[in-house]
Amino acid sequence: MTEFRKVVAIVGVGAGVLWSGEVSAQEAHSGMFRFPDISSREIVFVYGNDLWVVDRAGGMARPLASPPGQETFPKFSPDGDAVAFIGNYEGDRDLYTVATEGGVPFRVTHHPGNERLNDWTNSGDLLFSFNAMSGNPAQQRLFVVSPEGGLPESLPIPYGAVGAIDDSGEWLAYTPDSRDFRTWKRYRGGLATDIWLFNLKTSEASRITDWEGTDTAPMWHGESVYYLSDAGPETRLNIWRYDTKSGQRTQITRFAENDVKFPSIGPGPDGRGEIVFQLGPRIHLLDLSTGRTRAVDITVPGARETLRPRVVDAANQLGGGGISATGKRAVVEARGDIFTIPAEHGPPRQITDTSGIAERTPAWSPDGRWIAYFSDADGEYELYITQSDGKGETRQLTDGNQTYWMNLGWSPDSKKILVIDKAGVLSLVDVADGTITRID
Repeated sequence: MTEFRKVVAIVGVGAGVLWSGEVSAQEAHSGMFRFPDISSREIVFVYGNDLWVVDRAGGMARPLASPPGQETFPKFSPDGDAVAFIGNYEGDRDLYTVATEGGVPFRVTHHPGNERLNDWTNSGDLLFSFNAMSGNPAQQRLFVVSPEGGLPESLPIPYGAVGAIDDSGEWLAYTPDSRDFRTWKRYRGGLATDIWLFNLKTSEASRITDWEGTDTAPMWHGESVYYLSDAGPETRLNIWRYDTKSGQRTQITRFAENDVKFPSIGPGPDGRGEIVFQLGPRIHLLDLSTGRTRAVDITVPGARETLRPRVVDAANQLGGGGISATGKRAVVEARGDIFTIPAEHGPPRQITDTSGIAERTPAWSPDGRWIAYFSDADGEYELYITQSDGKGETRQLTDGNQTYWMNLGWSPDSKKILVIDKAGVLSLVDVADGTITRID
């Protein structure tokens, strides 16, 4: 057996005996509610890779559809009697529709491309994007198709990823591409999206946002376009409004902790309009007439088998590590905790045991005394060191980090640690007092 396989085997036998954290009865119903949409009566959303429907006031949800794999982007029809969504009944992700009260799902599209459903149009068609017919796999195009099936019809723009057509059927608001599933928060690069208006009758076009960051997810309400942007002082994705008559842009929500994600617009119970969106793990509603938001309390019925404490084999979930100076032990990260394990003889040792906190990128000091690693214990990744035997002190060397550190390495004398961030900037951290020296 090679040394590497010995290490993995020991992790599987020793460190693999990990128990998931206890979950209280109050937390058992909670989870990541995603991709919500709203009619005048109900909210449809994705939870546990299945579609659920709940009253717009909240309460107990009921299951709507559960094909194999993940469902995304459920959208109510204009009358609220049907839901279109991306599903995988036949082995590929295609558009389907199902009655809101349940029934047999109907397959709308039949091709190997992966669609993104934008919404229903006011005329009853489905607006979606995909790259299989764009001529360039890296680019999306916008199409409309009847919910009864048939050949999709492309819209007369070269590229389009996220869009909405106004009630007149004349104006399209869209983004040429999309970063909505990327993890590059606060992005300012060349793929940062702006929103355009395009007249489907006259081909008149204009760009309505020019923020250097992200503008995405346009939605029509009368003569206004609501959309997501991180242009505000919070530097988080919030809901904004663009007045097509005056050209004025106004920030509507001001969430400072989490980004608003995957909003959808609905008529509201009185026809004045409302937007449903994901904020963190929960679903929220924005009343367009008052500008007020509220969280929707949702309970998903059924047992939560996956939340029960259980033994996990950590050998299959190693995230990085290194060898000690003597070569007799290794340090590894698995499931967000740090372990040391012997090459041949001796027990594995769990160095950190922190539920809800992730430790990563461990490195053993050349003198064998310390293990350095990154931890997000205070909300952002900072640099820590701890005794390699797991019995002594643990020290936080840095504080107030504003970037994402990618890697670290020790100096030969074990007195300094070199860290590199996502921008490629090198910094030298003094182990004795935590002083940081940036290396140009």
